[in-house]
Amino acid sequence: MNSTKLRIIAIKAWRLFYLRFTAIFDFIFYRLRIPAVNISGIHLKDKKLVVFVGEFLAPRIPRMAKWLKRADSSFVALLLCHRSGYVEKFSNDSFDQTILFRNEWHLRRIIRQLPSIYIIHGFAPKSFFPDIARKMAKCPYVHDMQDVYSIYYGLNPTLNWLKKELPHEKECLEKADGIVAHSLEPNAAYGLFKTKQKPKTLFFPLYCDDDVFQQNNKILDPDNMHLVYAGGVAGSHRNPKQYGNIQFHNLIKTLSEQKIHFHIYPSPSNIKADYEEYEKIAKGNSYFHFHNPLGQEVLAKELSKYHFGILPFFKELSEQSLDKLKYATTLKLFNYIEAGIPLIVSGDLDYQSWLVNRYQIGCIIQKDALPDLKNILRKTSYNKLVINLNYAKTRLSIKKNVTRIISFYQSFY
Repeated sequence: MNSTKLRIIAIKAWRLFYLRFTAIFDFIFYRLRIPAVNISGIHLKDKKLVVFVGEFLAPRIPRMAKWLKRADSSFVALLLCHRSGYVEKFSNDSFDQTILFRNEWHLRRIIRQLPSIYIIHGFAPKSFFPDIARKMAKCPYVHDMQDVYSIYYGLNPTLNWLKKELPHEKECLEKADGIVAHSLEPNAAYGLFKTKQKPKTLFFPLYCDDDVFQQNNKILDPDNMHLVYAGGVAGSHRNPKQYGNIQFHNLIKTLSEQKIHFHIYPSPSNIKADYEEYEKIAKGNSYFHFHNPLGQEVLAKELSKYHFGILPFFKELSEQSLDKLKYATTLKLFNYIEAGIPLIVSGDLDYQSWLVNRYQIGCIIQKDALPDLKNILRKTSYNKLVINLNYAKTRLSIKKNVTRIISFYQSFY
């Protein structure tokens, strides 16, 4: 076992120990009704408290909170996030208070302590902690989903942590007062779970953040072409059956052979052990460039330096289900649109390639076409794609669509 694997195992072991050890004390404090935190940041006079709660902070949540508060000044936003899943670069200053919980019982203590709540807005993945909030809720509970774990490997996964997660995902999908679906995955999950009665559902694509829109004035030079990827990466030590779509060693080789520059910006949530080998590859390859992780507020501006954003996820590269590829969506697609750069999207990503085709903002490719990518891109009408992107940005603006979330909240009252 190599040192990278050992480091990752050590991180996971420490997190599990911390979770279980601290839970002993928080269980006792819960029974004794001892307050958990200082909630001095919450002022509710003529205001409505929206509590966002989840294990891993997804960047879609802070941008949603920002535009909700701009659209309706009566909202007060509180973020409850597990401390090991909180990523500061994903957050922003839109939350009136951020509280990081340690374990299940710490979360219960915090929720019990809160004043009158208008909506609990749980976000997944994972669904374990949001499910606790749902069960404690004395107000409407909505479950916010982009990635749905039951879609990845079906209802009988081999991974133990995933087996434990699926019952909570099922409970939230079926028993929430409402579902905010950023992708089409929840619909497919209902089919797997054979759900007869579904909660009220709002389909709310991730949308583009108007604050970070960029203009693209570049001219495409086929002999100096730069592609960019922003998101999760995995090292070669990871199991390709699970992580194959974010192991980019072969793609780096294929693009470098065509003298296409390839840039990667890893997600701020990435474990450093997963991308150290990419930093080493970049030092010896003049066509591959590995950058530091960036927050959402500056990412689009940085991406706008390049010619194309790429989504190179293909069915041959992992054992994730075809439904996962078919129905999934990812924020990086909208980050590329914000940056004003055309997209290169795998034809296996049915929903995302449909979006690209609908707005005519990029190229749809199959895996076997990657060795000829330079010639394919040479033939594109780059200026036309950029013009189409400007139109797509206005149609896919979160500022324009955020009132749909507000109406969804109001529908429970």
